[in-house]
Amino acid sequence: MNNFDDSKKLYDHTSEKGDLAILGGSFNPIHNGHLAMAEAAYKKCLLPVIIMPNKSTYYKDNAEMADDNDRMEMVRLAAEEKDYLKYSDMEIKRGGVTHTIDTIRYLKSINPERKICFIIGGDSLEWIDRWVDADELLASLTFLSAIRGATDRERSEEIIRRIKEGFPYADIELLDMESIPVSSSEIRENIKQGKSIKGMVPDKIEEYILNRKLYKE
Repeated sequence: MNNFDDSKKLYDHTSEKGDLAILGGSFNPIHNGHLAMAEAAYKKCLLPVIIMPNKSTYYKDNAEMADDNDRMEMVRLAAEEKDYLKYSDMEIKRGGVTHTIDTIRYLKSINPERKICFIIGGDSLEWIDRWVDADELLASLTFLSAIRGATDRERSEEIIRRIKEGFPYADIELLDMESIPVSSSEIRENIKQGKSIKGMVPDKIEEYILNRKLYKE
């Protein structure tokens, strides 16, 4: 039996007050690596995973960014595949530069007691203590940092020890997952060069990208 309502995949942040996990990013496009992270997070915390595309960031060049509507539609298609996945257009609608703390403050204003798990890749773990208002952020969330294998675990544990020296209250857990060597930039480059992206994204998303002729230039 499904735990979540298949008929309502768009997360209603104005009324839903329960605990949740967030997978944020540009999703340009969303791919199988992102979805593997979402699955690993669900298995660990047993919370609905909200895929939340951002409008823009201060650390990425947005020149190759697909239209907001296209990125949202690809996320919607991905969320259809699993009961535990939902998606949110909150950061797209907010517009402008995205800071994680703005989203967390808003979600906490609806329910201050809610638990929020925030899913990140291992590369992001190195920088979370330098994110905007990091002290508040680290006090507000459980971070789930994806790792792949013993070497990645050892490096991540060392980073966590360093972060906790400055932020002893930080709640950071490691998220074991299968290694899926794929990136959005690689997908975009393959498309430019006329190469296949089969196996890098779900079939529905491959079909959408090809039909919409995304990332051709």
